[in-house]
Amino acid sequence: MNLTFGIVTITSYSLLSYEKQAIYDNAVKHFKNVLLIDPRKVSYQFIRGAQKPIIRYLGENLANLSALHIRGSNKIANSTSILAHSLDFCGCIISDPVYKFKTKYGSKLLSTLGQYETNAGSSSFIAFDLKNTLELIASIETKKLFPIIVKPIAGSQGRGISLLKTAAEMLDYTTNFFKERTDSDTPIFFQTFVSFVKEYRIFVIDKKIIGLVVKVKKEGVLVANAAQGATFIPIENPQQVIVEFIEDHLPNGIYGVDVAIDTTGGIHLIEANTSPNWKAFQESTGIDVADVIIQDALEKINDKALHPIPPH
Repeated sequence: MNLTFGIVTITSYSLLSYEKQAIYDNAVKHFKNVLLIDPRKVSYQFIRGAQKPIIRYLGENLANLSALHIRGSNKIANSTSILAHSLDFCGCIISDPVYKFKTKYGSKLLSTLGQYETNAGSSSFIAFDLKNTLELIASIETKKLFPIIVKPIAGSQGRGISLLKTAAEMLDYTTNFFKERTDSDTPIFFQTFVSFVKEYRIFVIDKKIIGLVVKVKKEGVLVANAAQGATFIPIENPQQVIVEFIEDHLPNGIYGVDVAIDTTGGIHLIEANTSPNWKAFQESTGIDVADVIIQDALEKINDKALHPIPPH
């Protein structure tokens, strides 16, 4: 078997700690190839409908890596997290449980992977350095995927989203992004632009739809967010396909979900916000969201009292 082993590090072999050098020296005895992987030099292509993502590092696709060892990632938490979770999805053996590898940009980075896993999101592209981003631009141009949306990885409420129609526009944006960036662990984030016939905001508790609105963009605005002037129109009875989509793609919990339907009838999960704002939603629907949340908590408390879990 052509087994390959990766070690997460931002240094060369000579600068590795004693422990990492020991791991490397032992790995080369058993694996055909051992890679020192700087996760900030890895790029990702999450193509909707593809079986595996393309995970590029120094010209290689890491999607078939056999095992990955991670020891210390304080200064590279974001890039390490998306690497660990993406390789775990591909079947790679990770040295520690992947839940240990968190990112402050979870709503964009890890949820993008989650949407890819369930074929629910639009095709997405992530890179942490200029060289890999230029390669992504070339790949996007070759695959004729324009136009492309670029989103701030830490953005919210539709702020900072731009539509890029050509490779030249992507190059200009990319050049400015890396010139102004202050943290090498902050990635650039692209998605394919999809023409939607309808966009929804849905408030969900434990897979149950509490309320739903159609979002109508303000004329001339790219995104349908309340903060960007969108109008919310309440709907009493959501389509069954939307109900089933929520049941299939969301775990239990409280979510403000943005879902859209494209021109072919395909459903896209744009965002599942675990800390949603609901003022505009409440004003349009008349639903007292805070009261619904409290009532749900009371029902669960009562149910727990009626059906106590016996001690182990």
